[in-house]
Amino acid sequence: MITTHSIQKYHSLYRPSIITCRRFQSSRSTTTTTTATTPISQLPNKNSIYVISIPITTSKSYIYCNHRPSTLSPKQLANIPLIYKLENKLINLASKGWSKLTNSKQSVNQKVVSFIKKLLDTIPYEENCLKSFPTKATMIREINEESSHFTEGNKDQSGSDSSDQMPVHKIVQAQVDDLKISTDQLKPIPLYHPQFQNPSVILNQLYSFEEENKKKHKNQAILCAIGIPITLPFALVPILPNVPGFYLAYRLYCNIKALLGLQHLNYLLETKKGGDPEIANQSTVNDTLHITFKEIEGLNQLYLQHNNPNLLQDPIEDDEETVIINEDTINQIVEKFELTNLKEDLLKALKQETKRLNRDIKVEDQVE
Repeated sequence: MITTHSIQKYHSLYRPSIITCRRFQSSRSTTTTTTATTPISQLPNKNSIYVISIPITTSKSYIYCNHRPSTLSPKQLANIPLIYKLENKLINLASKGWSKLTNSKQSVNQKVVSFIKKLLDTIPYEENCLKSFPTKATMIREINEESSHFTEGNKDQSGSDSSDQMPVHKIVQAQVDDLKISTDQLKPIPLYHPQFQNPSVILNQLYSFEEENKKKHKNQAILCAIGIPITLPFALVPILPNVPGFYLAYRLYCNIKALLGLQHLNYLLETKKGGDPEIANQSTVNDTLHITFKEIEGLNQLYLQHNNPNLLQDPIEDDEETVIINEDTINQIVEKFELTNLKEDLLKALKQETKRLNRDIKVEDQVE
């Protein structure tokens, strides 16, 4: 697993050249021998499972796993454990309650909603990145053509009406375990990224998620669990709902989901050689078992419209971090890739990273 010590060691070894952990760089500019890949022009199927890296700064991305169980057949849905079906029902119920509260015309409710939204804006956007990764048991995988007999009777519910589109054979991970299907019979999950972004940079960020988030989410989950009983007296107030209790319950759920997301992410990051790699390089990229990296032209072009190409393509000798996304780019990305559900999260990521970098600049100015 990546550690602070290993990152410092890596920086000291490679400081004279370009630090791939700190900067996005084209794979063509690295000194490491890389495998040439042909960027794809076709957009990802919105009903398929994939991971996408949306760079926010020259060092950090919003990494999202697109996963839509609604495209599964009833037979496949039957293989999903009951607890996860119950979770979805509770989420839908909570969403209806939140929608009712936000649409309320009462001034008290409007103030409560405004206060809660301000609290939600302070939550690091990385948490939603982790929450997007599904549990291993419910994860949808695509299976190779020669193994398609395992999916007989599983009619695709994706609604695709393209006659020239190759059939997609989907299977739930729970079925994979039950049928003892080997990993080499499963297609790796594509991780789409811009051409200017080196896959090893994405891997290093994914590796760092556990070290940076595991302890934090564990401690926050414990505090929320302790705080919920303390808020019970608020339930006795007839006018207002127990907002503190509901908020702490929601945060408890989110922290648990983030911790589970780390576990599921670790599964996707397994390598052919096994073990926990400390620092990602091209060898690690090639050895990653469940993920395959794919450059996508459409994403690259959106960034080039609003950034100096030299900032994205050419190595820079310093490690100065810069925001490379704006609201226009976000609007284009969510529309082009049909990811409108990510708009608020991406705007939050933009706001948080801009604030962080401005704070860092002020600290550096004070030191000087």
